[in-house]
Amino acid sequence: MTTHPAATAFPIQLRLPGQAAAPEGPLDPFMMYVLHHAFRRDLADFAAAVPRTKLEDPGTWRALADRWTMFATALHHHHNGEDLELWPLLEERCDATEKRVLEAMDAEHDLIDPILEECTAGFTAMAAHPNEQSRAQLTDALVRAQPILGDHLAHEETEAVAIVQRRMTMRDWEDFEAKMAKQSGLGEMLKMSPMMVKGLSDADRAVVFARLPGILKLLIKLGGPRFRRLDGRAFYYLNR
Repeated sequence: MTTHPAATAFPIQLRLPGQAAAPEGPLDPFMMYVLHHAFRRDLADFAAAVPRTKLEDPGTWRALADRWTMFATALHHHHNGEDLELWPLLEERCDATEKRVLEAMDAEHDLIDPILEECTAGFTAMAAHPNEQSRAQLTDALVRAQPILGDHLAHEETEAVAIVQRRMTMRDWEDFEAKMAKQSGLGEMLKMSPMMVKGLSDADRAVVFARLPGILKLLIKLGGPRFRRLDGRAFYYLNR
């Protein structure tokens, strides 16, 4: 088992609205918590916006579909990186109880994927031909998706991150985050980065930005105007 310094040396863990837990330990997985906050916020916003968006506004439905693609791509990348890079590393070091938690993480990803595909099909249908039946089906899928994703994120925050804190070194975590960034590429990061920090309070934003690397701050700044245009159009009726 990995040996860590005394608890007094541990970083202060980030806590954001909706977050279930932030297990103490030597690592600072704050970006995971930022992403989880973004996923919870986005899914809630989509579920609220779809019933309010006018059927006779096809431009907004297309914007919603594009914004959904951004969300779904970010969530897929997050889960795929965990499945390929994080859980296998931990499984090599875990005891039987911890392995059952990691197996649950995989199983929960398998539950999330079909409901996300259902939502994607719904947004595609609404972008092509807005109608009340497709809207009702999409709304239902989004409502069903929220507890499925929410329960998984909470499980990950309470149990899986605790395993990360016990079993990984600082170097392990830095390597994992570097692999995740490399898989995304600069183009995707330019589009996705502003989404990550949307909706943070001033206080939380200050704490998050104090921990962000300079390149990510730059990408958030550069990608911000384009993201805000799309986001504002997609959620136009949510904010009225």
